Amino acid sequence: MSARHPYEFRSVLAGVETLPSGVSRPRHHHDEGYATIVLAGSVTEVSFAGRMYAEAGHVLLHGRFDCHMDRASGKQPLQILRLPWRHDRVEGQFYVADPDALVRLAEIDPDRASAQLHEDLRVVAPRDRYWVDELAGTLRDGSSLQLQVWAESRGLRPDTVSSVFEREFGVYPKRFRLECRTRLAWHEIMHSTSSLTDVAFKVGFSDLAHLSRSIHALSGRSPSDWRSMQAMRQQAQGRSGVRNSKKVACA
Repeated sequence: MSARHPYEFRSVLAGVETLPSGVSRPRHHHDEGYATIVLAGSVTEVSFAGRMYAEAGHVLLHGRFDCHMDRASGKQPLQILRLPWRHDRVEGQFYVADPDALVRLAEIDPDRASAQLHEDLRVVAPRDRYWVDELAGTLRDGSSLQLQVWAESRGLRPDTVSSVFEREFGVYPKRFRLECRTRLAWHEIMHSTSSLTDVAFKVGFSDLAHLSRSIHALSGRSPSDWRSMQAMRQQAQGRSGVRNSKKVACA
């Protein structure tokens, strides 16, 4: 990622959408979190959370600044419900027992449907994992392990590992790790009081300048901008809480 902002973010509208069977979308990016609930058909999605196959009742959760690619499978059209999702730390594949109830609620209020989804989520049984999935998990956790060392420990050629990973995830391991590390840093900036320098070293950047370039490239804003926005948001929430408490006291 360069210092400029290289990504074009796709917007997401809440509601039901039907896509033709076999539709494929190359790796793309979203700046807002959202949930995809599969209503009919099936889809394979590859994201920071890994390689996932989802069918009716399954839920795919995406935090902010997610990057993924999708391919509908089977002969049946793919029907999905999209909802807002603001729990950035909760990502990956889950399922719900009654997706139709979420559709009905989303027609009234998508935010209420999202809150209900959060309550209804159930864990999906883990799928078989292959070495490419193990590598993605290692990179996702911010490991600084060299790819050559990882490959040789499993009896694989580094160039084979790199090319297979790019084929499956749509990006080479080095880029995947950088994007994961940058998202980890963004979470720390938004949800901790650590200094920006401490955040940089905690998630594996060599220095603050490297962190700043990567955050700006992924999100379009600098770390200090994000920290300032979070502070203003917290102040606004605090003022709102004071006003509400005064109303209760007066009542």
